[in-house]
Amino acid sequence: MISLEIDFSRRNMGIWVHIWDRNKEIFYEVDALFDTGAHTSAIDKNLFLNLGYDLDGATKSAISTATRNREIVDRVKIDKILLDEEQINFVLFNTYEFPLISHPVIIGMNIIRHFEVNMNFKTKLITMSENYIDSNDNYGTDIFGDWRADIKK
Repeated sequence: MISLEIDFSRRNMGIWVHIWDRNKEIFYEVDALFDTGAHTSAIDKNLFLNLGYDLDGATKSAISTATRNREIVDRVKIDKILLDEEQINFVLFNTYEFPLISHPVIIGMNIIRHFEVNMNFKTKLITMSENYIDSNDNYGTDIFGDWRADIKK
């Protein structure tokens, strides 16, 4: 079971995640926003590049956000991330330039949907347990991208 402490200090659901750093071959701890309204996870483009990834092979995609319509982003895959001690491999992210955001990573529904999620605002904890998803769930690849994440057992 995953257990994530919620940080409300910036008036949103901040959590800590670990993203694989290709340069140092270690997990890098980063402040993230837990966002059930985000279809696909997102990462600041500069952070993505600083972690040793590149945009070679990235696909362009037009998306809508809460503040903009039809924004063009690069779709990329992160080798692996850790939520608490749960490793998730080859996760789809959109890259952005986040000049004013306090969280350089957004954890969206392409990850969250793989879990049964409980948010306890009194204890400031998000707990997540694996949610069995049928291979015929119709949430594979669609016009929004690949919703599947490779959760390591």
